[in-house]
Amino acid sequence: MPPTMSQGGDHGGIDPEDVQELVRINTEGRLRLVDGDNVEILPGIRAYTGARHTYASQYLRIEGHPPFVLASDNSYLWRNLVERKASATFSDADHPANIKNQARMIELAGSIDRVIPGHDALQFQKFPTQGRIARIK
Repeated sequence: MPPTMSQGGDHGGIDPEDVQELVRINTEGRLRLVDGDNVEILPGIRAYTGARHTYASQYLRIEGHPPFVLASDNSYLWRNLVERKASATFSDADHPANIKNQARMIELAGSIDRVIPGHDALQFQKFPTQGRIARIK
């Protein structure tokens, strides 16, 4: 077992409660892993494979009028999108893939303003909020 997963190790962002919930959902037969690119996971929601920040990193397109893209870790900040720069968490070798995927996200959303980065606090200024939840419409 890797040291980050061992008793007392630094779990690096993995919450034990989340792992327990995933195991529970899996044993109930309700966990569905998404494999591939441009895969419909629910009506109107498609998953796309991004660059390699994390293995098989994905982002979502919410189909609608207008569509939105939830970038997850594939774009940390709106600044990355506007300046066409890779997110700092990507290795130098992955920068071109990250920039290519950011361009694809903008195309899928139809506008840079409808790509929602995964870690930008500006989303709480751009969209109506209630606590830590932003209403995107």
